[in-house]
Order: sequence, then C-alpha cells, then structure tokens
Amino acid sequence: MDTSETMERAEYVYRMDDEESVTDGVITAVGNATGLSMTEVPPLHESVDVDALNDLFSDSYDGTSRNRGRIGFMYCECKIHVCSTGRVLVEPDEN
Repeated sequence: MDTSETMERAEYVYRMDDEESVTDGVITAVGNATGLSMTEVPPLHESVDVDALNDLFSDSYDGTSRNRGRIGFMYCECKIHVCSTGRVLVEPDEN
C-alpha cells in the first residue's frame, strides 16, 4: 500500500513541525483524532520502541535528512502510519 492510499483512509492527518519529536507528534495526532488528552492515552512505549521510532526519522550520521520511509504500528486502538515527510496518519482499527 502506498502513502496516498493510506492518506485516503486516514481518519486524521497530522503534520509535525520541524522541532517536534516523532513520538510527540504521534501522541498529539492520536489525542486530536480520538479526543483523548495526553494524560488519557496509554504510554506509547507499550506499543513501540520510542527511541527506535525517533531514531528512524532523525538525521543520519553525516547530517543528511532521511527523506524516505514510513512505519506503521498499532496504538490506542488505531493504525498509526508515520511518514518521513512529517505526517502522522491515524486510522481507527476496524476490528
């Protein structure tokens, strides 16, 4: 499935700013999409390795931006897709 297909099905699309960590972006996106406050959502580290998630989209060792890639995982009963473009797509789980 490509990113455009995912975006069409996404319930909520959040654009992270350049200074925001990926994990903060995921928590904000899920909170906005579900109406839950940041204190009501479960800890993200119970669903995904947060250090690895942040490292995946951080600049490479030579300082160049990682401008390609995407990862998906389940969190807070939603399918989450994080794209290297800075978008977080939140899709409610249909099960």
